[in-house]
Amino acid sequence: MNALETQVLELIGENTATPDVFTTANIAPIRDSVNAAIAELCMVTGSNLRTYHLPLYAGRHFYRMGWGVDEFGYIVECWDRTQRLRLRQTDLITLAQTDPWFLKSDGDPNRYFQVGQKYVGFDRAPSSSGKILELLCVTIPKAYTEDHMPVKLRDLFQRATVFYACSEYYASRGDAARATENFTKYMETAGIMGLTPQQPERTFTMQTAGAPSGNIQQ
Repeated sequence: MNALETQVLELIGENTATPDVFTTANIAPIRDSVNAAIAELCMVTGSNLRTYHLPLYAGRHFYRMGWGVDEFGYIVECWDRTQRLRLRQTDLITLAQTDPWFLKSDGDPNRYFQVGQKYVGFDRAPSSSGKILELLCVTIPKAYTEDHMPVKLRDLFQRATVFYACSEYYASRGDAARATENFTKYMETAGIMGLTPQQPERTFTMQTAGAPSGNIQQ
């Protein structure tokens, strides 16, 4: 087991030298929780950024990206460095409603949209090949499966990951109090507590005061 898994076992009271439950052969539940925490932290905080260079081809609106090791999360920025233009983000439904014939449009693209976890599309298809767009993307590191594999995680988030795994462990045992306690520590340590509203959403209305009743004595 690696250092993160060892910290989880220490917090839940497992003997790391001679574990009773989570031995090397049975560490999968803890490992899955650690990988889940890493994926969530990368998606929520956008901390794992990579630049993807996408070559454009004549007459093509849709492209499938190949990431190799890491998993694609979402696009943060899309740049046409040749024209010094930042493409605006949209979605397929909005584009279809505002420009139903966009699949017949050609020229330099102005807008992009994401389709699932592999595809990206553009409002225009270039008339010639050769242009390269620069996509700044949030990615999720490949899940580790062996002790010796590196864990791509900032030092700030490592303790938060441990609390997340502890929370899932206690939840699996039906201990809601400890699960909630550790999940709260996870959000506080990771600095994402502010993303969770502290109270239900409320709507405030202003009402004009009515005129005073009765006669005014002079």
